[in-house]
Amino acid sequence: MLVANLNNVTAQYGSQKVLKGVTFEIGSEDRLGLIGPNGSGKTTMLKILLGEDVPSDGGVHIATNVRVGYVPQYVDAGDDELVMDWLVAEYVELENDLRQAESDMATASPEELDEAMESYQVARDKYDASDADNRPAEAQKTLDSLGLQGMEDQVIGTLSGGEKNVLSLAKALLKDPNFLILDEPGNHLDFQGLAWLEEFLISFNGAVLIVSHNRHTLDRVATGILTLEDGKVSRYVGGYSNYRATRLRELLAQQADYSANQKRLAQLEALVKRLELTARAQASKKAGRRLRSRRSQLAREEDQAVEKPVSEVSAIGAEFVGGKTQANIVLQVRGYSKRFDDNSLLENVDLDITSGERVAIIGPNGSGKTSMLKDIIEFGDWNNDVIRIGPSIRTGYAAQQQEILDGDRTILEAMKSSPPESNETVAFALLRNFLFTREDLIKKVSNLSGGERNRLQLASLMKLKPNFLILDEPTNHMDIPAREAIEEALYEYEGTILVVSHDRYFLDKIVGRVVELDNRDLVSFEGNFSEYWQAAEKASGTERGRVSSRGADRKRAKNGRVERAEVRADVALLERRIYEAESGKLELEQALSDAFEQKDIRAGKKLNQQLVRNTSLLND
Repeated sequence: MLVANLNNVTAQYGSQKVLKGVTFEIGSEDRLGLIGPNGSGKTTMLKILLGEDVPSDGGVHIATNVRVGYVPQYVDAGDDELVMDWLVAEYVELENDLRQAESDMATASPEELDEAMESYQVARDKYDASDADNRPAEAQKTLDSLGLQGMEDQVIGTLSGGEKNVLSLAKALLKDPNFLILDEPGNHLDFQGLAWLEEFLISFNGAVLIVSHNRHTLDRVATGILTLEDGKVSRYVGGYSNYRATRLRELLAQQADYSANQKRLAQLEALVKRLELTARAQASKKAGRRLRSRRSQLAREEDQAVEKPVSEVSAIGAEFVGGKTQANIVLQVRGYSKRFDDNSLLENVDLDITSGERVAIIGPNGSGKTSMLKDIIEFGDWNNDVIRIGPSIRTGYAAQQQEILDGDRTILEAMKSSPPESNETVAFALLRNFLFTREDLIKKVSNLSGGERNRLQLASLMKLKPNFLILDEPTNHMDIPAREAIEEALYEYEGTILVVSHDRYFLDKIVGRVVELDNRDLVSFEGNFSEYWQAAEKASGTERGRVSSRGADRKRAKNGRVERAEVRADVALLERRIYEAESGKLELEQALSDAFEQKDIRAGKKLNQQLVRNTSLLND
């Protein structure tokens, strides 16, 4: 059944076309991921679907029996509003309208009575259609089912970012939707929250359209991918990985067609030049006709020429230089504890990181990850008894909230003053690698978006050339091409990395050890994040459950940590093959991308055959 469709939709602001003849359909069982670079028009498309914007041209159709639920990127609520009041505000307003209509009808004069009764009936119909009588009870059930039990009387401003995300979902679900539109719903959720959200969307009884930069979520949830680039939409079957592999194959095939077409055009151009020489030498009508005919043919084929393929990589040119150190110890933590008021986050923990290691720190939101990184930056020193950093270590830090940046400075001032101090030429050369233009240099840091501030931090790290990178959510607010560019730069980096991130794709590519904050302790796991996650789920013997929140129990089974080593040794042969196939798939995709960039058509075809066999193994 058709839920919605866009037909040749164009959106134009001034002289700029954001959408250019966009056409696609959404069926009742579709779960579509919408991806595209930042600023490509994804938000505009959502607003048009929701009826908040009107397209410049084309049409939008939502089926009459479709109830749309919308989960925005940010909660549209005042910090001082109560959770329950915000959830049922729409229905309270309907009740107020109904009571007012009753009052107007009771006090109406005989001449006004017909009009008052008509107004009352309209208010009554709206109230009954929304089932407003039962909405408070339904709201409470929804809060409880989403792991927000006990928060109905809490002020929204006191909720965590993840809890606000789930609250937005709760409001959307009160409409009993059969078409759910979500804009970056996984922002601020920890891994347990993301796993819960993915399971919820997979089992949702209706159509789903999700805007997300989280590639793992798109792989798990999406049955199709919509790509929005240069105002146009293309549709692909499957999740993000299937889209990526398909797109690489398309680019390779287009590269082959483009090369053959360019060779053909070069031959035609050479023929036209020979005919021009012949026409000038003979000056005959026959030579003139042949020349005009070939010129017309060349013009037609140039108009119909195969477009040069462009790889969908970010323009970001990141390169982190630092290298390994002669010293073996990079970070040594002994007896570290952290508490806020009466809340103990970590108690007497130890941690060792050696040169060249790539370590991820993970844990629920609020468990102390960021606090620990900040303490390492502030107190880390070879002479510190608790947090020791090697004497030859040069540490670079990218903060999650970008609080290390001075908001009163311009981009140029911030870049010039970051160590080592530099002139404008050097500063701009680095900033340009992270998509900043000369016009951007005078912008105040306080006016930048989260993604722009992250890019500024990373540009400063390129300048510093640290051999120890401490990164707290370095790809937050970045689109997928930018994330992949940062991943590639960090993959090539030879120094040591300590990172906090909720991006599973990022962690699987970058880190080789996972350290979990669990029950106020640090538990180390050798392997990438996917291996850790599989082992942790098997050890707990339970599903990941509902979204983590301060109102819900976050602790896993007590014996989970003890069993992890045994579980890892016990991983079935089939699971190991899956891990190896997934790892091989990433390597093949990268090699296929390299073949495209190098225009090596023969190697590309061979790699494509291997990728097809690899993908078939995973699907089986």
